[in-house]
Amino acid sequence: MHDLLMTVPYDMRGLLEEAAGAVHTLRKPLAISHIDADGITALAILVTMFERVHRGVVWKNIHQLNSETMEEVMRLVREHSPDLVVFSDLGTGQRALIEDNLDDMVGVERVIILDHHLPTEDTLDSGVVVDRIVEVNPCRHGLNGSYDVSGAGVAFLLALAVDPENYDLTELAVVGATGDLQDYYGKGFVGLNREILGLARQTGLVRITRDLTFFGVNTRPLPMLLEYSTEPYIPGLTGNRDACYAFFEALSIPVKDDDGHWRTWMDLSSAEKRRATQRLFMYILDAYDDPRVAEGIIGDVVLLVRRPQHTELANAKEFSTLLNACGRNRRPEVGVKVCLGDKGAYATGRTLLHEHRANLAAALRRLEENGYDERPGMYLVRDPETPDTIIGIVIGMAQGARIVPADRPVIGVSENTTDEGPVVKISGRARKQVLDAGVNLRDAFVRTGEVLNQKYGTLVVEAGGHPMAAGAFVRSEHLDEFLDGLSEVLTSMMASAQ
Repeated sequence: MHDLLMTVPYDMRGLLEEAAGAVHTLRKPLAISHIDADGITALAILVTMFERVHRGVVWKNIHQLNSETMEEVMRLVREHSPDLVVFSDLGTGQRALIEDNLDDMVGVERVIILDHHLPTEDTLDSGVVVDRIVEVNPCRHGLNGSYDVSGAGVAFLLALAVDPENYDLTELAVVGATGDLQDYYGKGFVGLNREILGLARQTGLVRITRDLTFFGVNTRPLPMLLEYSTEPYIPGLTGNRDACYAFFEALSIPVKDDDGHWRTWMDLSSAEKRRATQRLFMYILDAYDDPRVAEGIIGDVVLLVRRPQHTELANAKEFSTLLNACGRNRRPEVGVKVCLGDKGAYATGRTLLHEHRANLAAALRRLEENGYDERPGMYLVRDPETPDTIIGIVIGMAQGARIVPADRPVIGVSENTTDEGPVVKISGRARKQVLDAGVNLRDAFVRTGEVLNQKYGTLVVEAGGHPMAAGAFVRSEHLDEFLDGLSEVLTSMMASAQ
């Protein structure tokens, strides 16, 4: 057993060993994972793990495990006749749904759930091994799935339990955790994430430096680094190319080298970086008059040593953003192939990344222009143009940039959903000070949904997530009722902490 596994809680380690036994014993795996960077890297880890034990694996990303997508999973089961089904970065909140379909999974001897999302209250203390299901979730073992370990991290722990030589998959686990924002926006990993990152450093797979955390420091020409900045969104610079040129000209920092090639942030000298950083701080503070907006622009930058340098793949944050772009543009399979080293997929991923960043910037500009609604306990953003795949990212970035205030949760509504049907996607984001004030978005979403489901005696809402980031699919005819109920729950949460 690898030493890193000895840092895992004892009961959880036993479940990993049981799951690893199923991987070694069974011959025909099917793997299902989420579409974001964490789910994509988790799936790439699993695909690699199965290939190394000479198992041909069928795999698929889905945007959510719910009653509709479960039908797609069952179609794959009928088509490919697997004897092992693995769910990664999802499954805990939908365990009842999986159990309801278990009898119809003919030939499936084991189902493994690798997740890090909170269990529902009615299953929080239930057994994690029931019939053919083995569930590995850190939340059931005293750990926090929001910052101790991500979905990719759980998948990596299984790969390590299968074979200690799978240690090289640490880099994908780090990318997944970074994409899941478990590094506190560059402030550093804790818990099992820190152990996984430590193994990656020890084995020479990553290098960590203290630097600017903007997207594009490895790849973007200096003016474009600021022009396309959305984390943070900088009024006057984001989207204003002339102003970005003037920014560097005023600091006497050449944007091209002596041979006429564009310079990136990583090409700057220490003195140039220092001047630019100081001016960025001043610029952000002038724009927002709020020092908290500038938090996190300097932090730990994780560099991936084995990946092609001067590409997005050499930087954990940029890598994860490229993967998110694939998933949010409804091409998560491209992201998995990028993780597996497919050069053609990387070219496609870069195109999707450009579209993704443009979509985010456009959504933020619309939000600046059209504003938001203020309701008791929350701010509400409704934009018919923003797709469900990015609404959560947009509202989170909007609060980070103070386009929407950060003193209460922000709720985003998207009717531009991935699957055609009578459902609306609701996303919620809350900053740390709101969590400290007693808000738990995941509980608020689930409680509100349960009230409506019980009221109508049918599945009206499917909800889940984390305390600071949660989501729900709501039948469109019940949208206003859900939002009213959510407002009441959030108001009560904030009031009870005072």
